[in-house]
Amino acid sequence: MKKGKWKRGMAAMLVIALCTGVAGGCGKEQQESGSQAKTGDVGADRGRYVEREETWPVELADWTVLQIFTSQDKLHLLAAKEEDGKTVLREWEKQESGYADVTQNWLASMKLGSGDWLDARLLEAEDGTQYLYAQYMEEEQENFLGHLWRGEGDTAVEITPEKWSVPNEEWGGYEMIQGLAALNNGTLAVVSYSSMDILSGADGKVLESEQAPAIYEGRMVTEGENVYLSTSDGNGYQIEKRREGKSSDVEQISFMPDGASAAGSEESGMISVGGAGALALSVLKDGTLIAAGEEGIFRLTGGSPEGEWEKLAEGVDTNFAMKDYACLDLAALEDGSIYALFQTEGEVKLYRYEYDPNAVSQVTQVLKLYTVYESDLLKQAAVMYHKAHPEVMISIENEYPMYHYGDTDYDAVYQKLNTMLMGDDAPDILMMDHLNADDYARKGLLEDLEDVVGPMEESGELLSNITGSYVQEDGKRYVVPLQFGFTMTLGRDLAPENMASMEALAEFLSGTDYSYMGKQTTANLVYQFYTFFCNEIVDGKELNREKLSQYMKYLKAIGDNCGIIDAWPENERAADMWNLSAEAKLAFQKANGFMNCMTPVAMAEYIKGDFTAFENRFIPSLEAGICAKSQYVDTAKDFLRFALSAEFQSADGDSGFPVNRQALKTQAAKDRSEFQIYTSIQADDGSYVGFEAKSYSQETADRLAAMCEGLDKPVKEDAKICQVLTECLPEYLKGTLSEEDTIHKIEESLKMYLAE
Repeated sequence: MKKGKWKRGMAAMLVIALCTGVAGGCGKEQQESGSQAKTGDVGADRGRYVEREETWPVELADWTVLQIFTSQDKLHLLAAKEEDGKTVLREWEKQESGYADVTQNWLASMKLGSGDWLDARLLEAEDGTQYLYAQYMEEEQENFLGHLWRGEGDTAVEITPEKWSVPNEEWGGYEMIQGLAALNNGTLAVVSYSSMDILSGADGKVLESEQAPAIYEGRMVTEGENVYLSTSDGNGYQIEKRREGKSSDVEQISFMPDGASAAGSEESGMISVGGAGALALSVLKDGTLIAAGEEGIFRLTGGSPEGEWEKLAEGVDTNFAMKDYACLDLAALEDGSIYALFQTEGEVKLYRYEYDPNAVSQVTQVLKLYTVYESDLLKQAAVMYHKAHPEVMISIENEYPMYHYGDTDYDAVYQKLNTMLMGDDAPDILMMDHLNADDYARKGLLEDLEDVVGPMEESGELLSNITGSYVQEDGKRYVVPLQFGFTMTLGRDLAPENMASMEALAEFLSGTDYSYMGKQTTANLVYQFYTFFCNEIVDGKELNREKLSQYMKYLKAIGDNCGIIDAWPENERAADMWNLSAEAKLAFQKANGFMNCMTPVAMAEYIKGDFTAFENRFIPSLEAGICAKSQYVDTAKDFLRFALSAEFQSADGDSGFPVNRQALKTQAAKDRSEFQIYTSIQADDGSYVGFEAKSYSQETADRLAAMCEGLDKPVKEDAKICQVLTECLPEYLKGTLSEEDTIHKIEESLKMYLAE
């Protein structure tokens, strides 16, 4: 399928100590036949849903499919292409002999404005009436505007509600429509980020309107009488069933209330929900719901809230679990087949899912991977490895969802790990982020990874400036990061070399009266800078007073320029990257990959400033280790080799830079012109102005790659040191306590901790 210019733009609005002698191997014995797979060796069940890619016909070679839906229990497509500077749309039907163009005359007559982005949906009511929703930007417009038409013979009658053309008073944009549905009673149900509306299908008049009670994910679907929408709160999904789209008659359907039974299995098992991916929905005429996401494909017969969800396919056996596959649409047919439209790497692909009674699961080993935080990249690695090695399943367990904004209880994490390591439920693979990997290694709980990482470094496959930092004095290494980031310093009116280190920054700020970062608390300064020197000020079990003195002087100079305050007034906070467009002239931003750098690079360009990597230190992430007592050490090592390979690491993302050298080059050369970010920022006069982040130049991408290859040390975290510095430095930074007395105070506070 041709890569189209109809972009899915990104819109934004600003509005433990371990116990020694831990026993027990990892993994489990083979389980009873017929039950769902758990950690360990498993048997095979016959009969399951299988995934197959559909081949696009030659007639659609120049088209981009925007939507799939069903009409008269047949699969239909809405496709677009550009002709003579305009966008034309066509409807196609999948028939036994192939795809046929079934576009009605009114739709064929339409030529839409050809901008950088288009979202279009074709709706069909029970009586055959069709409606087209399209949101795009005309050449003379500054914002995307939604339009609505009703088909009437050869004519497209525009019935756009007036409210869609009225800009939002706060942020200036127009109504952003998330979903529409044509109901049997002649009305249209519409949901946007701000409202839930019922429109007249005849003229688009708003019949009922209410504030949207939630942020809905995915599309709205209907069987004609009810509409269905999904939401999530981080703990699970809820599906709203609204009769005729109205809030006066709403049922909540939990996903999943009592677990899901695997197709062909008599037992049921819980699945985890509330992950990072959205839930795709489809509904049959009798109300049977189909839901698909990273955990798999599920069916709720009859759509009853009291019903039990049936698991049709495991997520790892589908592209729903692939983070670089975005599901655009889901369509289910009465014969049990299911179609999903995906966008991946700029291509649009169609997949069919149907039950094959002869299909057999080949899984013989299930390895458990434990991570504190949910990770899309780990899920992707598990899925891709399973596709290449059908006999191996990587089961991932995490404590916190990806988007967790509360505190992390590491005491509870360590306690749980102790319990697992002492029992039969120990993980085979561990992600050591923010955990004390050295303690694990000293107690013999981690496998040496030198035979995995060493050869890949010697061949030049890996960035040894990153992975080489993990070699111990005995030549062994127990952890390897799969990704890394760095702290990017952004500034205006100062050169990159003046903001590349604490020393350079302190010297520069000492020579200016302008407060480049704005006011800061001691906690702000310590948290921002301590990871760059906390390992430097500790020498064995003692405090290195000379090094501490040096970094205290740097902090004092920086603090003097900022202005130290005791606490922030209500509704105020320290300046960050977004304040660079106003009064701030210096900010720090974590750079987590080429995609992630689009916004800070755009900000540097907007303020006519520059950026650099602070202290040439990297921030490791997904630091992988293998449990020494795992029954599957060889398999776990092979999985790590795959996770470090260019094949896996070349996929673009926004969670970190790859440690694979070729993958770094591949990502640097990637065309990201299809991605854009729109938001509003505050200007120096207090007004709000539009801000757009687009793909940066190849020169900038190469510069970022060179920065990555020049990083030489990891940052270090230590909660105790951070706490002591925060408690002991305020008087020094304000000039009311001498340097010597402050060092003595810090030394006394850390003496027992360092002696442990």
